[in-house]
Amino acid sequence: MNASGKTVAYRYDPQTAGSAAAGITTAVGQWVIANVQGLIRFISIAVAVMWHAFRPLTWRRTVRAAFVYQCHQVGTRALPFIMITGVLVGMGIVFETLYWLKVFGQTELAGDFLVVVLVREISPLLVALIVIGRSVSVILVELGGMAADGQVRMLDAQGIDPFIYLLMPRVMAVAVCTFCLAVMFIAVTLGTGFIAGNMLNATNLSVYDFIFNVLSSMGPGDFAIIPLKTLLTGFTVALIGCTSALSFSGSSSEVSQLLPAGIMKCVLAMLLISGMSTLLLL
Repeated sequence: MNASGKTVAYRYDPQTAGSAAAGITTAVGQWVIANVQGLIRFISIAVAVMWHAFRPLTWRRTVRAAFVYQCHQVGTRALPFIMITGVLVGMGIVFETLYWLKVFGQTELAGDFLVVVLVREISPLLVALIVIGRSVSVILVELGGMAADGQVRMLDAQGIDPFIYLLMPRVMAVAVCTFCLAVMFIAVTLGTGFIAGNMLNATNLSVYDFIFNVLSSMGPGDFAIIPLKTLLTGFTVALIGCTSALSFSGSSSEVSQLLPAGIMKCVLAMLLISGMSTLLLL
């Protein structure tokens, strides 16, 4: 019935319905193909990075210098922030754990709880978030600006491979530094929580008992999950940042547009890796 009150008969048109369904199917198929091609390209670049990273001939003086510089930027300069964050998390999680376990008379469970909550999950995720926010965002802007200004093409014209000089050192440096920062974060967090617990009478464990309690609660999977999560997460988020920036084709004023999508991809990849590695090692 239309606005004038007359009844209007609508007739089903098979051709129109078929073309609409075909259009939806085509759009879905194109989206799937584009994402599968992107995933295959990403895996290919990751394999190429690993291949060149383990070849001694790749590490010429300029590449070594770029790697050391990136390690300084990603790891050394982030160390104070990691330590401050570790102190705060230690006061919040480790101290609270020791306090409430003492209240309920279950201090022997401190190691199990800290290993499951802190070592397996919280530490790799927090360190990865810090690396993404502090370092990968800088990589996105830096390499995106170089791509927009034509500096990447200039390096290629001078006979310098941008893949070897720009991408590989950054990816490997972020992966190595993420692992080292996670180890430092765990040590600072546990140490701060134990010191605060002893000072405030939240635990009666000695240093030896506390360390033995934590280490004895860690199985082979727990020792493997720290390097697995941190190295894989650092490698993946750095590769996402580098490939997103180097494929940028806009102007210099549009480089900041790389940040929202790039960081979102890195965070989703981090959560996916964390969840899958936890499930594999259960």
